[in-house]
Amino acid sequence: MNYPTNLQVYAPSFTSLEERDWKVMIELFDREDGDEIESDIKSNLLLITPEPCLEHDPFDFLREYL
Repeated sequence: MNYPTNLQVYAPSFTSLEERDWKVMIELFDREDGDEIESDIKSNLLLITPEPCLEHDPFDFLREYL
């Protein structure tokens, strides 16, 4: 398969947004409590522990004993 070398190429939209979709999007992002939502998201993200690295085998140190 030949893939484009430009990684910034995005798939084209199947449908364009309707006027009602634009109105809903504007209402969604034009909220008075946007700063509170952002702060809540940030504080909750700090509570999440990072996922373990999948490339590193956490039981590798046991190989010599098995």
